[in-house]
Amino acid sequence: MIPRRRRIAALLLVLATLLTGCVAIPDDSAPQPIEAFSRKDPLNAVPVPRRSDDPETLARNFVRAMADPTAGHKAARKYLTAATSAKWDDQGDMTIVDNVSVVVDERTESAVRLRITADQVGTLSSAGQLLPASGTMVIPLSMARTASGWRINGDLPRGVITDNAQFLTAYRRADLYFPDRTMKRLVTDPRWTFGPTPQASDLVTLLMRGPSPDLSGAVGTGADKGATLAAPVTTDSDSVTVDLGNVADTDTGNRTVLAAQIVWTLDAAGISGTYNINADGAPLVADQDGGWRTADVRSFEPDAEQTTQPVLHLIRNGALVRSTGQRYVTVPGPLGTARDVRLAAITGDLSRTTAVVQRGDRQFLVEGPYGASTADVTSGRTITSPSFGAGGAIGYAIVDGRPVQWSRDANGVARSGLIDVRAVSDAAPGEITSMNVAPDGVRVALVVGGRPMLAVVSTNERGVPSLTGVRPAAIDIDTPVLDVTWATSSVLYVIRSGDDTPVMRISIAGGASSGLVGGNLKPPLSAIAASSRSVFVTDSQGVLQLGTDSSRPDQYWTSVGTSIPAGTVPVVPAG
Repeated sequence: MIPRRRRIAALLLVLATLLTGCVAIPDDSAPQPIEAFSRKDPLNAVPVPRRSDDPETLARNFVRAMADPTAGHKAARKYLTAATSAKWDDQGDMTIVDNVSVVVDERTESAVRLRITADQVGTLSSAGQLLPASGTMVIPLSMARTASGWRINGDLPRGVITDNAQFLTAYRRADLYFPDRTMKRLVTDPRWTFGPTPQASDLVTLLMRGPSPDLSGAVGTGADKGATLAAPVTTDSDSVTVDLGNVADTDTGNRTVLAAQIVWTLDAAGISGTYNINADGAPLVADQDGGWRTADVRSFEPDAEQTTQPVLHLIRNGALVRSTGQRYVTVPGPLGTARDVRLAAITGDLSRTTAVVQRGDRQFLVEGPYGASTADVTSGRTITSPSFGAGGAIGYAIVDGRPVQWSRDANGVARSGLIDVRAVSDAAPGEITSMNVAPDGVRVALVVGGRPMLAVVSTNERGVPSLTGVRPAAIDIDTPVLDVTWATSSVLYVIRSGDDTPVMRISIAGGASSGLVGGNLKPPLSAIAASSRSVFVTDSQGVLQLGTDSSRPDQYWTSVGTSIPAGTVPVVPAG
């Protein structure tokens, strides 16, 4: 369910070469729905057992057939004897595997004992969330010769597995949208769904079931609480009708948020038109009885397309400057005339700036209006990773190795406090060396002990900001990660040690990381920044950029200008 503005990107990503160690899947492709209401469209074909199949072939094809969840995995049950099918519990997560091999341990004319071995590369939850996985899986099978040919006989482990290639054929990404805690912005929740044709009913059903577990502590709840899809979604020419039930929340604002969730989820799936959304037999919002268009919920548009490239800034010789072509323009105010700026972040609308400045043997985090005077927020021996949350009223940094969050009070005074990172320590022991908050203000990318991790900003039982929902961002990067940055709320880039593909792209959808071209980079890399269209890195030559626009991605890195001294840091406005 890719937005129309990203369909060209989807086609390009499908063709990209992906690395091993995680599910090698295109992270931006047209959505296909999970089974919900009855289907009329044929599903993607999976192999069927043939009388002539030998045991090895039957075992491999059984793994492929488990990709089809229709009717309790009816396609896979054709490979089983009736007794085995009756006992097989196919519920639970799907394990996605690669490098499948079959080893026969014992063979007679009427029976075979064998083992399927494979590398785990991903786990797909029953709700469609894909998470990276690793390790070797061994499945012992017994087979018996029947009148129809070889069939699997005996006990099977609970759950299903499928071959990575079959997963690519049968499943597509679908983005659902949930409100953040302010109920003003939508957060992307990628899912992977089965089948060849988008079904609006399936997408709305998933939406009503709520967010993925890692998001649950960071998103808001409004009119969607307890709501259900009362009947299949119908489409008629330009009209899409969604009938909801059990919508108990009568607040117009919350109902508008629910409408925005539905509109943008369906629009992103290519199901467009006028959305007639009803709640318990009446219009969801009374004054929208004529239906909803995307223009009615434009303020909620997730990852709105950037019409212009954000203005690249640089920290050059300790001062903050704007890069305009081959020229550098000093930013007004003290940050532009300073010689002690080390790092900085700028809001996407160029309204606020936060920076790390060196004063003697201590560093200070400062913040203020863009191009104007700043005020101190906090200080420490070392401060890294300054970034803004959505809207620019909240900011983040790592102070003396400990993540902090700061915000401005009603008088405009910034106050900071430590973030509860116990969940990070439990999931990934090690030092947090980099932290960057996504443009949606909810997801956080971390580097912990050289590993890329994802988390969300939530609030613990004591009202303290916390990082929860911690999980690996990728498990296929085999050298230490040094720094991380967001390009959009769904895509991040990391730099890593080593000379081989030092810049990697990661999607929150659970696919494999992929390496960017790096032939003319001169590692080691020391800094990275990105927008939806470009990536900027600092190497031993200076600051270079690579265009990632799907219509014409660059094939080599180019310098952002001349006379760039060592240690120059790129800064892309975001948040």
